[in-house]
Amino acid sequence: MLVLIAAFGSHGDVLPLVAIGAELKRRGHRVVVGAMEPFGRIVERAGLEFDQLGTEAEYREALGRADLWRPIRGFRRLFDFAEQSIRPAMDFVARHRDRKAGTMVLASTLAIGARLARDALGVPVITVHLSPMLIQSRFEPPKLPFVPDWRIRPEWEWEFQLGVDEWFVDPLITPKLNALREELGLPPISRLRHWWNSPRRVLLMWPEWFAPPQEDWPAQAVCVGFPRVDALGGEGGPLGPALEAFLATGDPPVAVTFGTAMRSGASLYRAAIRAALKAGRRCLVLSPVEIDMPRGSEARVFRAGYVPFGVVLPRCAALIHHGGVGTTSQAFAAGTPQLVVPLAFDQFDNAARVARLGCGLVAQRFALSAGLAAGKLKRLLASQEIASACAQIAGRCDEDPILQACDLIEVEQARREKRRVSQPS
Repeated sequence: MLVLIAAFGSHGDVLPLVAIGAELKRRGHRVVVGAMEPFGRIVERAGLEFDQLGTEAEYREALGRADLWRPIRGFRRLFDFAEQSIRPAMDFVARHRDRKAGTMVLASTLAIGARLARDALGVPVITVHLSPMLIQSRFEPPKLPFVPDWRIRPEWEWEFQLGVDEWFVDPLITPKLNALREELGLPPISRLRHWWNSPRRVLLMWPEWFAPPQEDWPAQAVCVGFPRVDALGGEGGPLGPALEAFLATGDPPVAVTFGTAMRSGASLYRAAIRAALKAGRRCLVLSPVEIDMPRGSEARVFRAGYVPFGVVLPRCAALIHHGGVGTTSQAFAAGTPQLVVPLAFDQFDNAARVARLGCGLVAQRFALSAGLAAGKLKRLLASQEIASACAQIAGRCDEDPILQACDLIEVEQARREKRRVSQPS
């Protein structure tokens, strides 16, 4: 089987699909990954073929702006990025598909062009969603930014979701998508967040205990668990000697990160560092860019770039983070209490789920001042209830979703081959 993987987004969006590709290659399949330039080395280290679908400069332009991390403007930036990827992703599939070998396409949520290739070229596509925010439901709606918890009256939330789609999401991306569809002789679509689910199979990369399936979810959607693939993003050993020495000397630190795509969050990092120090804790800062540390804090604060969470979080007392689903799942697996400061996208929904499971607290961005955040952090570190919930959830994170995802992909390919053979020539 030839597997074409179209993956757009940050490390948290791309690495899970690379991990699936690596396992499929181990099973004897040929895998080609289409992604932007910064992921080329990661893909090649995984032993997979790489096709560059965008430059480093384009990636930085798309994901490096400060307003990406604002709830409203961030969605505009994200959908601009998705819109720009439509034709490159479709051309990637058209360029590599092999009718004789049996081609299967895996498409990340933002790889809309790969989903379009299914309609235009007839290639089978499996959609991979990483966050519950991407699946709509009238029964348990995902938490949206600045919207109260309407679980008592979920129908209000459902109407609000439909309004967001009609007035905000669809106008941002469907005009260009439908122009391409018209060019290809295809009818227009009206609801992006319904159409982007492949009718063949949708892989939901989270466990049912995090977001239980709802009766109005797509019937072809299957939860397979959190993909813990952080080790794929590192180069060389997991920890350098300086970081190892910092962790080994003194009390367990509070880790702080706002994601691999965050390039303009210096003020957020400094506020979180001050909160950790005021709470009487050392601080491990995981940031892709340098941060100016508070004066006099050098001995108690250490900054590292990309470090596998699975190695470092079990040695930390707590984690302050933005609520990205990959970071959240790593904290669950490590049993690390979480202080979640959601900034945009699915992070508000993930934060609400962390709190609902009893594994952490939520702080709003505007409240991330040293005083308020330090108080919440002290509560987090002192709570036996949170510590107990974290330990319980960590015990439920022993599944291997990558293997299950690959099993489902192979089943879909076998079904397709069976139908092809049974059709009269």
